[in-house]
Amino acid sequence: MYWRVQKVGPEQLVKLYGVHLLLILSLLINGFQWITRPAKSMPEGVKTDIEAFSRKLTHHLLDTSYISCEANMTALRSELDPPLAANLTQQGILPKSAQDMHALVLDMQERKQICAVRIDDIKVSEPTAKGLIPARVTGICAIHSAAETAERRFTFQYLIGQRGDTGQLILSQYEDLTPQ
Repeated sequence: MYWRVQKVGPEQLVKLYGVHLLLILSLLINGFQWITRPAKSMPEGVKTDIEAFSRKLTHHLLDTSYISCEANMTALRSELDPPLAANLTQQGILPKSAQDMHALVLDMQERKQICAVRIDDIKVSEPTAKGLIPARVTGICAIHSAAETAERRFTFQYLIGQRGDTGQLILSQYEDLTPQ
């Protein structure tokens, strides 16, 4: 009849609404996994390479011992992006020519200048939109010579990229954030 009451059992509910229940359960599980997923981060190997490169680069920038100055400046030329190297040469951080380099080394040799660089912290951040990886390096540089003995703290901000042809890491941008 038209008014007859039907008995609905669990088997009939599963047949009628089983697919809907599975869909809702799937959505809940996927939503929970999406909310609790870890933040996107760079691989540990890349982070380690950036830290090692930043450490080496900082030593080359700051180590002004008369024994290693020429080797550091030569190595620094290959680690810098050409426009940045030209900018640092113009600012007087890098010597302009081989004669300037030789005069600098002779001056340091005359004063018996040695230098020690201690890096306290390297913080590597996530890549920028351009694919450059920021790194902040802090530490202390101590210089000792016949004329002076000085110690100063430093904080550098690097933007590190890769050469397209070789994949070698290079410094694209450099900023000295040391408080004056």
